[in-house]
Amino acid sequence: MSTGEVLSLTYDQLAVLRAGVPDASFGQYLELDGPLDEDRFCRVLQQTLAECTGLHCTFVLDGPEPGQVTGAPATGPDVLDAAASDDPGRLVTMWIDHELNRPMDPATGPLYVHVLFRLPHGRYGWFQRYHRLVNDEPGMTAIVHRTAEAYESGESVPTPPPDSRPFVSPSVPLTSDARYRESDSWADDRRYWEHLLAGAPRHETPPGPGSEEEDLGPFTVPADGALVRLARRSGGGTAAVLLAALAVYWHSRTAVDDVVVGHRSHGSTTPVRLSLTPQLTFDALTRHVGLQLRRSRRHRFLASADGPVDSWPVAGGMREPLGVERIGAGAVTVVKRWDSDGNGVFVDVDDRDGSWTVDVHGPGDAQRLSRILETAVGAPDRPLARVGVLGVVERGLLVPVRGRAGVGVRLLPEILAGGVGLGGGGVAVSCGGVELSYGELDEWSNRWARVLIGRGVGPGVVVGVGVSRSVELVVAVWAVVKSGAAFVPVDPGLPEVRVRELLVDSGAVVGLSVSGVVLPSVVEWLRVDDPGVVVGVSGVGVSDGDRVRGWWWGMRRM
Repeated sequence: MSTGEVLSLTYDQLAVLRAGVPDASFGQYLELDGPLDEDRFCRVLQQTLAECTGLHCTFVLDGPEPGQVTGAPATGPDVLDAAASDDPGRLVTMWIDHELNRPMDPATGPLYVHVLFRLPHGRYGWFQRYHRLVNDEPGMTAIVHRTAEAYESGESVPTPPPDSRPFVSPSVPLTSDARYRESDSWADDRRYWEHLLAGAPRHETPPGPGSEEEDLGPFTVPADGALVRLARRSGGGTAAVLLAALAVYWHSRTAVDDVVVGHRSHGSTTPVRLSLTPQLTFDALTRHVGLQLRRSRRHRFLASADGPVDSWPVAGGMREPLGVERIGAGAVTVVKRWDSDGNGVFVDVDDRDGSWTVDVHGPGDAQRLSRILETAVGAPDRPLARVGVLGVVERGLLVPVRGRAGVGVRLLPEILAGGVGLGGGGVAVSCGGVELSYGELDEWSNRWARVLIGRGVGPGVVVGVGVSRSVELVVAVWAVVKSGAAFVPVDPGLPEVRVRELLVDSGAVVGLSVSGVVLPSVVEWLRVDDPGVVVGVSGVGVSDGDRVRGWWWGMRRM
């Protein structure tokens, strides 16, 4: 039972609680191949765990203010003999599976586990598991380093631990956290992430493959010259290539163009937000990722303080090397790692020996991701619209499918006119308790089409439509198409810089919006819900003779 001092929680610990992940633990299993002094190893590991005072905390989560209680007794490691079993590998696997399914209770602890398995032929397995309230991946690696150093030097008495997590007192990160919150960096970092994620869509993770036979499991990608050159050009290294592939993968599953993926690095996950277009090349996409990674490294990630921690349905990262190759005379091998993934898809990449070993955790489709990586890396200048994502089975099902016979070509204004011709009294659009009949929609949009034509809008011209879902949105769209122009939809919830880019890139000359919406003044914005603009404007149908003919119209007739 804990008898120590009660401390408050750091910002990162509060973020772990807000995430609401049922199992906020992580771990790894190492194999030690070679002669090992078991007693000496257990002694130095005990010493290392005792030095990690932050591991020996329990947590008070009831009441108005959560807190952590220091001073719980150190435990472990346990030693389990699997060498005498008929199937040592199966015994170890079953034990680890059972342990990973055991909830760690922050109120009672302990919030870490270390087990040394005796294996045949003098080998050992070393399993370790931690709750994220008391440690992270860099801290886990530091414990392995410290244990290896102590084993090598034959230390028998504690020495001053390194001044880094997880060896510092729990009060040290609290002091550092308080200073950070009072600094200008805190506000600057919060502004950066709020701006990056403003209006970001949230979508449920789609299901994975239909059956286990369809899933590829871990797969290998050659880290050849093409991948190396692509990573170098990106400015973000191999992580930029992986995250770009994950963005394409996510788009292929959801058809969402505004994609947010998680970047896993140094024990934490930060967001990367990307806009995908059909003509964007994979090479250009990796450069976008690289640029954002470089910018984001200057800002500590701060999740929203007003609700659950931000999470992303697909995330990935390059597996960071253990950095310990031997303990004594025995070689150390990382066999497997586990992470608290929540309900999303997490992709873990081990980059070594001239190839990528890719692990897909969660409800992910490893075959689809494998095809995307192979196609995109092999032809990085190919537009994303031509990156192959379908497998043989999917293609065999979809390619033979044919639609019904065509019914001819009709322009959008003609489609609306067809509804008006049926009487015009039927409900054409309904939203938020407001209804418009076909006749009312036709007349209202005709007036606005004439307003646009009066401002020089016509074929070959682009109009921005910055209206949220409403009857005014439908009026605005029909008005633009009746004028003969094209429209570019603008989400009023996007950050200002993204709206500016949309308008400038599209070449819009005017915009339609509604009262109360503030959009960048790149173009003049007309308010569709302002009746004063259309006073005296005819609501009669717009004909070809009414439309403005731009320069390209004359070119067509030459």
